[in-house]
Amino acid sequence: MPTIEEVLRHSPEPLPEWLDSDEPPRFDRGAFFGSRTVFYPGSGDDGQPVKFCARSRAAHCFIYVDQRLDRASLFARLQDKERGFRGYAIAHQELVSGDVLGTGGRASHVSSEGVRNSTRRSDRFVEPFGWFVVLDRQEGDEDHGPRRLAVLFIGGDGFDSYDALYCQGDGTPPPFLAVIQDCGFGGNHSRFDRGGLLEKIARRSRVWPSLLLVARNSRPWPDYVDTGGVPEPGGSGRHPRRLYRRRSS
Repeated sequence: MPTIEEVLRHSPEPLPEWLDSDEPPRFDRGAFFGSRTVFYPGSGDDGQPVKFCARSRAAHCFIYVDQRLDRASLFARLQDKERGFRGYAIAHQELVSGDVLGTGGRASHVSSEGVRNSTRRSDRFVEPFGWFVVLDRQEGDEDHGPRRLAVLFIGGDGFDSYDALYCQGDGTPPPFLAVIQDCGFGGNHSRFDRGGLLEKIARRSRVWPSLLLVARNSRPWPDYVDTGGVPEPGGSGRHPRRLYRRRSS
């Protein structure tokens, strides 16, 4: 059986032209979302999806969303050569506002109860933020990964972020891949897997990722089929993950 990385190699994306510049680029919404994106709600600082997609050249732009991880912790992680995205270092960083992201004045595909819960605040949740980071490869050859990656970190709710970023009918392409792993201690008011709020938002807006990377403790959405790759453990719980492809895509 092929590995997940080998499955992804069958559908490579060239390094986006806007990333392949002499100087690290600033955030441009049209350019970023015009490239393939990987959406990871409840991400923590798990680098596995970046490793899979970077080494296979399947995607170069990533969106990490978590309501409990603050920017200082993320910065420390990225600076750590052992715990960060190995072989990469920060070449550019900037804060990105909701206005720049295009999340203001949006239509909602979640119920009023869902919106109220998703924007609740507690001592465990960080203040909302958007942080755009460009990473340059510092070591290794082309087999290690492309020379440049881009990551948009969002301190916020995964359900609300998917709705606001992808589901507004403004021409934003759906995610190339979404990571689905639920955690009982994540503080989320619904689930990311089958029957949860994230699938409902996708269904109501008809915005479907091409691929799902699903942990064993979570269920794939309907109409997604196993690609046959070898399950690989990832995330904080080290649950084996499988790659699924949408049947109609």
